[in-house]
Amino acid sequence: METLTVPELAQTKSLQRVISNQEYTVTFLTTAAESRNRLTEMEVVLLPGGGNELHTHLNFAETFIPVKGTLEVQLGSKKLLLEPGERYTVPVGVPHNFTNPGNKPVHFRVVIEPGHEGFEYSLRMLYGLANAGRADIRNWDDLMSVAVILGISEMRLCGKKAILNPFIPLLYRVARRKGIEEEMIRKYCV
Repeated sequence: METLTVPELAQTKSLQRVISNQEYTVTFLTTAAESRNRLTEMEVVLLPGGGNELHTHLNFAETFIPVKGTLEVQLGSKKLLLEPGERYTVPVGVPHNFTNPGNKPVHFRVVIEPGHEGFEYSLRMLYGLANAGRADIRNWDDLMSVAVILGISEMRLCGKKAILNPFIPLLYRVARRKGIEEEMIRKYCV
């Protein structure tokens, strides 16, 4: 099997614009490629109780802009409740997560600056794995898949799982050499 880089794979087919799992629906409004890496912009619909784990981004800031409903953004131990019309930008490297504390879906926009194609791929992979029953987003069963997702997105874990962070670059290189990244891109992204 010929090994292709991420940009080469992206040129072989058009990427999914809308992805979803049991908690989320994400629509890519503007991709990094479309904006010449200026930004990635997404619209997210998050069901009640849905959210993600505390994590950090190594190379981009993330802005949350609620459109309908209340969005909770956690920064370390501090929690913010954002209402429509408000926005909050999480700087590079700051531990954060988001949740829907309400009883109705929350609609919000996320802007990543600068744009990050790897982050876009990681979401497609993560949702694809979750929908295939291969990885519960909260349990991280498959370490090589996790290494690809964290490596390609330049994201790191917080809390007890942060013990894995020093090993992610090495595991990611191994996963790339074994063709796991390419397989995940082909299966979940294009």
